[in-house]
Amino acid sequence: MQSSATLLISLICLLVGVGFSGCRGANVKESETKKAVLVRSEASETAGSKKKNSNLSSESTGFSKEELVNRCRVRLAELPGAGSQKDIDKICGEVQILPRCKSVKGEPIFHYNKSAEREHPERILTFALVHGDELPSGTVALNWMRRLMEISPRNEWRVVPVLNPDGMAKNTRMNANGIDINRNFPSKDWEELAVHYWKSRTHSDPRRFPGNTGGSEPETQCAMDHLADFRPDLVIAVHTPYGVLDFDGPRLPFPKFKGLPWVSLGTYPGSLGRYMWTDQNRPVLTIELKQDLKATLDRFDQLQDISGQVALQIRQLKE
Repeated sequence: MQSSATLLISLICLLVGVGFSGCRGANVKESETKKAVLVRSEASETAGSKKKNSNLSSESTGFSKEELVNRCRVRLAELPGAGSQKDIDKICGEVQILPRCKSVKGEPIFHYNKSAEREHPERILTFALVHGDELPSGTVALNWMRRLMEISPRNEWRVVPVLNPDGMAKNTRMNANGIDINRNFPSKDWEELAVHYWKSRTHSDPRRFPGNTGGSEPETQCAMDHLADFRPDLVIAVHTPYGVLDFDGPRLPFPKFKGLPWVSLGTYPGSLGRYMWTDQNRPVLTIELKQDLKATLDRFDQLQDISGQVALQIRQLKE
C-alpha cells in the first residue's frame, strides 16, 4: 500500500483532470482495437500508434460514416444539458463502432476513444445509459468526451455514451426486448441464480428481468466486446438516482467527492460488477448520480478526475 504522502502526490498530479501529464511528451501507442472501425475519413495518428482502418465500407459495420455521425448527433442532442451543438458535431465526427455494436432495433452503439500521452497508461472504459431512462448518465459521458477532446489525458479512455439506445428512445430501463442489461451479463452464477434472484428478491419486477439466457442481448454482447477489445484496467458504469459511489475492487483509500458518498451496493447475478470483479478480478466503479442533474453538473470534471485517481491507485497496488 502506498504512503499517504505518495497518494497525496498522486492526487495532485491528477487534480487538473483525467490526470494531465505534467509535460507534453512523446505520443504513445494506442491500445489494440482490431475490430474497431474509425468513422472519420482521415484519422489523425500519433507517433507509434497502431494504424486503424478508417475507410471500411458500410457493409463492414452496417453504417456509413455519414449515417453513424448523424445517429450520434441526434442521440447526444437529446441529452439534458447537452450544450453546444458545435461540440456535439465535433465529438460525433470522431466516434467509432465495433462490428457487433447494434441494439435490438439495429441502432448503432458508438464510442469515443482518447489515447494518452505517456507510455503504459491505465485504460478506463466508461458505459453510460445502460438503463435507457437514466438520461443524466449520458450527460456525464457527453461532458467527459467534450473534455477529453480538449486535453492530453494521463490515462487512455474509451467512452460508450449510450449503451441502450432503444431504451433511451422509449425512456425505459430495459432494452427493446424488455431485459435489464445490467442483469444480463453472463456471470458464472447466472444460470443458477439470475432468474431465481429476480423472482425471490425483486418479486419478478419486469424492470429488472435478466432474460432467459446470460449474455443474450446485443447490447450486453457489445459491452462484452468492448471489455475484450479495450482490456480496461478500470470499468466505470454511470447510473442514477441513488447518489453514491460504489466500487467493486481492491481495498483503496477512496478520494472524497462532495455529495456522493462511497457506499457498497453489492453485486447481483448478471450485473457488470459481478461479471467483472467477482468473476474476473477486474475493478468496476459505479457512479450513481442524484436525479437532480444540476446538483452535480458543475462537478462532472471532478468525477472524471476521481476515476483517474482510482485507476492510478489500482496500479500502485499491483506494483
